[in-house]
Amino acid sequence: MFRLTLKNLAGNRVRLALTAFAVTLAVSFVVASFVLTDGLRSSFGDLSEEIVSETDYSVRPGGNQSGDSVIDRQLLDQVKAVEGVEVAAATFSSQNVFPIPPSGEPISSNGPPQLSFNWIDDERLSTVRLVEGESPDEAAEFTIDIDAAAKHEFVVGDTYTLITPDGQEQATLTGLTSFGEDNATLGATLLQFELDYLMEISGFDHFDTVDVIVADDADAESVAAALGALDPEIEVVDQATLESEQKEEFNSEIGIVNNVLLGFAGVSLFVSIFIIYNTFSIVLGQRTKELALLRTIGADPRQLQRSVMGEALAVGIVSSALGIGAGILVALGLKEVFNAIGATLPDSPVIVAPRTIIAAAVVGIGATLFSAMGPARAASKVPPIAALRDGVQASDSPRFVRLAAGSALAIAGIVAGGLGLFWASTTSTVLTLMAVGAMGIFIGVTLLSPLLAEPLTRLCGWPLEKLFSMSGHLAKNNAGRNPRRTATTAAALMIGLALVSTVFTVGQSMKAQLRNTLEESVTADYLITNDLTFNGFTEEMNDELNALSITESVARYRYESARVNLRGAGPDEESSVDYVATNFADSATIVKPAIVEGEIPTDFVNHDVLVSESFATDNGFAVGDSVRLTQFDDENEVTTTIVGIYTPDAANDSSIMMDISTSDALGGEGIDWFAVALVEGTTPEEAETALAPVGANYPQANIATASDFVQRLEGFVDQVLTAVNVMVALAVIIALIGIANTLALSVFERTRELGLLRAVGMTRRQLRRMIRLEAALVALFGAVLGVVLGLGFGWALVEAMPDSITSTLAIPVGRILLLVAVSALAGLVAAWGPARRAGRLNVLDAISH
Repeated sequence: MFRLTLKNLAGNRVRLALTAFAVTLAVSFVVASFVLTDGLRSSFGDLSEEIVSETDYSVRPGGNQSGDSVIDRQLLDQVKAVEGVEVAAATFSSQNVFPIPPSGEPISSNGPPQLSFNWIDDERLSTVRLVEGESPDEAAEFTIDIDAAAKHEFVVGDTYTLITPDGQEQATLTGLTSFGEDNATLGATLLQFELDYLMEISGFDHFDTVDVIVADDADAESVAAALGALDPEIEVVDQATLESEQKEEFNSEIGIVNNVLLGFAGVSLFVSIFIIYNTFSIVLGQRTKELALLRTIGADPRQLQRSVMGEALAVGIVSSALGIGAGILVALGLKEVFNAIGATLPDSPVIVAPRTIIAAAVVGIGATLFSAMGPARAASKVPPIAALRDGVQASDSPRFVRLAAGSALAIAGIVAGGLGLFWASTTSTVLTLMAVGAMGIFIGVTLLSPLLAEPLTRLCGWPLEKLFSMSGHLAKNNAGRNPRRTATTAAALMIGLALVSTVFTVGQSMKAQLRNTLEESVTADYLITNDLTFNGFTEEMNDELNALSITESVARYRYESARVNLRGAGPDEESSVDYVATNFADSATIVKPAIVEGEIPTDFVNHDVLVSESFATDNGFAVGDSVRLTQFDDENEVTTTIVGIYTPDAANDSSIMMDISTSDALGGEGIDWFAVALVEGTTPEEAETALAPVGANYPQANIATASDFVQRLEGFVDQVLTAVNVMVALAVIIALIGIANTLALSVFERTRELGLLRAVGMTRRQLRRMIRLEAALVALFGAVLGVVLGLGFGWALVEAMPDSITSTLAIPVGRILLLVAVSALAGLVAAWGPARRAGRLNVLDAISH
């Protein structure tokens, strides 16, 4: 039997390749995720060591510190005065200072960030090295990393405009730098400034850390003890800790990439299992006579099963080996994709770790053996004598067994998914339950779908029958005469399109919620946001807006955090909360939260606040209760009174709303954005002319009408959804390969039938059309099932999301219909090869097959 297995493999190389191809793709993505992330971990591990290789200690705020940092100029001088300290340098970073490149358009921050650091003269403590020009030793000077300079065409010696929280500054580019040997910035733009100048234009008066190099003749432990004794609110960490933290930070980011790639690899593998199962079912069905003949000469069912599983094992081994090689190529391709979108990755070695090989083997061999178990068991149960007759197929599970199993799995999947959406609290639990639930539903629907295959394909095939006459009629009958095969073939496409439909539905619902919120809650003509630096504007901008003759009122929105006493004004039991502050008195026509209890007062001198429904319910607060709020510096404390309860929306998802005066009393800073109502009768041209100087003074400000603002937010949603669907497209491609695979084997299986059709007058063109239309019907069946499931998944996710994100199901009908149509066309394309082979069959050879 073992020799027979080898001969079967050697004699059916094409069949082996077709079976192995789908699982090879899934294995390659698993391998690629490990190869890419292992290489990055190695590179960033070396970079971590390089960054802190000369730093002996770092002095930084302690973990329990609150309020203003103690890492200031005074502490820096104290550190420098400690005996045994050779060099001490302050470090400071900012995310609210950006240069405008020669093009005149600010660098977008939607992708990799822009980060500003102070220049450190001592190369041992500096994270960058100068590669051209001079360091920024004075105010109004800066350097930039070499990749950002090349990308945005910055020229050393030229003067550029800097965007700062207070408006604009002019500064000269004095040099170019590299972050590590390879400038491994991951696409970020890195700027360096003289320390005092950067702190001044950033609006800060304290450092992040003070890094220290200990003199060679000093005792390191004594120096560390002396540093720690300078202030009880600081901590002193050594080089090993710094290196470990740096690696952990890099690994955390790399881990996200790894998990995303593995997630999509899992989807691809799940899709591939259906294809492998279908392929083995067809192949073993074609070999029924061969298997039965072996039974008649003494082979028992177990031997047959072992022979078939031996073939599956060989396919799995081949797939795993090919998948490792393909995975390395995919990893290199993904790296180029990251580089193309601006997230430049450093040069990294190709590492194929033992774990990667084991994972490839487990995925490739395990998936193939698992997929082949059912077909192998069914083929071994065919009676030997009956199988020698024409038309006998391998046995299948009884109809009622499939019905019961499919229903049970679907129900279990719904329960698991429901628990993940509405009960689980941790992210890992939610994702696990949702994945298990989705798998249960997909497998359950696949087992149940043969009940729908024949009626649906006949219904969908009716127009084809009218349009293409005999070719359409035969395609309709062929798609429906083997419901189990049609259902299993379509299952792979169903999974991919279900995920795409889910993403479309959730995205459309979120966009509908955004539009409804802006129309109902924010009755402003213009919205001004800071999408470049993601920091607040200054009070000066508020004054400029109010001074314009076209403005009726200006609403200021400040987003901050504070500690709230969850027991009102009684004993301490505190928690951190987000709040939004606005100028209710001056902008009552703009700010209109949905009040469900109480009211918005006209006078906020008593520090009245509004709280969200969920916050009030979770903590037992009601209108009239007193609540003590404390800013994080422990110095500013305000006792507030709840005067109203509101429903959060997309414009305000905070737990507490208060007046700007209350936030000022707490010590809150920064205004994130403005909503402007115009004087009645102001034309768009007048508004744009009046607001133009504000935009010129604050290049980081995005001044948009309410309609344009919504469209921009919808664009962000579409970008995220597109990125997800591009990855899901891999599963759809594998599914289409599965359709082509099934049709190719089906053409071989029906060789005599196709020859007879040609003999009675069917032309080659009609035969090819019949095969293509059959594929289109199978794809259409899978698309319909996938869309129905996707709409169900989308509804469940919308129901599980907070009302502030989305509360109403919105179905993108146009996109869904286009998706179904494209799927049918893709089925036609997938059938091109099998149809071409069928059309080239020799009539006499086919009849005698």
